[in-house]
Amino acid sequence: MNLLLCAIVIVITGALVIKKFKAQTVLLLGGLIMMFGAYLLGYTTEFVEAKKSTGVLFFDAFEWINITTAKDAANLGLMIMTCTGFAKYMDHIGASSRLVTTAIRPLSKMKSPYLVLSLTFIINMFMSLVIPSASGLAMLMMVTIFPILVRLGVSPVGAAAAVATGHLLDIGPASATSLLVAKTVNMPIHEYFVGYQLKVYVICGLVAAVTHYFWQQYMDKKSGHVPAQYVEEHKGDDLEVGPWPYIFLPLLPLIFILGFSQYAIQGVKMNVNLAMFLSLFIAMGCELIRHRDFRKMAASIQTFFKGMGDQFASTVTLIVAGETFAFGLTSLGIVKEFAASIQSWAITADIVAVIVSVIIVALSVVMGSGVASMFAFAPLVPNFAKELGGNAVTMLLGMQNAASVGRLLSPISAVMIAVAGIANISSFDLVKRTSVPVIMTFITSTICILIFH
Repeated sequence: MNLLLCAIVIVITGALVIKKFKAQTVLLLGGLIMMFGAYLLGYTTEFVEAKKSTGVLFFDAFEWINITTAKDAANLGLMIMTCTGFAKYMDHIGASSRLVTTAIRPLSKMKSPYLVLSLTFIINMFMSLVIPSASGLAMLMMVTIFPILVRLGVSPVGAAAAVATGHLLDIGPASATSLLVAKTVNMPIHEYFVGYQLKVYVICGLVAAVTHYFWQQYMDKKSGHVPAQYVEEHKGDDLEVGPWPYIFLPLLPLIFILGFSQYAIQGVKMNVNLAMFLSLFIAMGCELIRHRDFRKMAASIQTFFKGMGDQFASTVTLIVAGETFAFGLTSLGIVKEFAASIQSWAITADIVAVIVSVIIVALSVVMGSGVASMFAFAPLVPNFAKELGGNAVTMLLGMQNAASVGRLLSPISAVMIAVAGIANISSFDLVKRTSVPVIMTFITSTICILIFH
């Protein structure tokens, strides 16, 4: 019964979103229907923990939304809003224009904007090793790489796809799912990273870079986008080109994040929000020196706050709606039932690993996150890997990579919504552009794991 309800809600939700109904409303209603359905069918008895309960179950469903909104607004939502506000401020003072106009001179000599796209994608992937947050990395790259690619002639949706997929696979000691895998198999995290993840990651990255080159070029051409013509038509789009020193201002958040890390200066805690606010006030100080007008400098901060507000209205609300929908799915026990059924399958370990990975991709697409499915499946793997004579580590690696790529195929995942919001495009259009590189990554990852391990 729960599977039937789940299927009906997913189909209706998908159909309404495709027909351009407001996604926030549709996802919220779909999530609430599944939450109440889970209660009526006996799959759950509460929506929030007892100490946070209102005393009325119906109210508790909305209290869950309230708690989630507060959490998202304070954490991921604030990060997305500050990054957007900073990007708007960089546009306002001409710093983005200065960075773009300076950077495109040597890059334009490559005569291929899509080659630059592939190279910047590889740089983006490298950065994911030191910036574990997919959304955090994407926000930084939207401030720096995205405008350069667009000015070189790549379509906004194509450039956004290269940015969104930069955190292609969760990898490294800072990844929550990597830590989960290492703990599950009782293996040191550095051994898992070097011995299992790294080789697969490099090959997948190269395959995705090549796929991006051909796929974004093909899709741009199919949509009628001509790079040279686009560059010519948008030559005068910049608000203002700032002074030469302003070239470093859009890079400040990245400098702060990397500068105060285990790779440089240790002992100072730095996060994306702090980096954005520090960079903002440095930029405002530069504006005061430039114009020698305190009133004008003080008024300019409104651009930053307006950018934050616009992003909350469009992006943060969609993330909350997506989380509500995902919570409805988990309330119905779908993930747990999938995990339990696997233990009864009488097939080889390799086939089980591939099937489970495909299931996790599907669950990640529907829920907008691979973390929930990974945490549900991971504890079961050591036992049935032993029963089937398989390697628990390779099974978990395939599942982890599947959870990562599934997130990049979901129009309701946080990173896809955030990138689409700043690029001013639909997250569904963005999924079309990420789909082929991401699917190729999943296929490559599966083959590599079967061959190497």
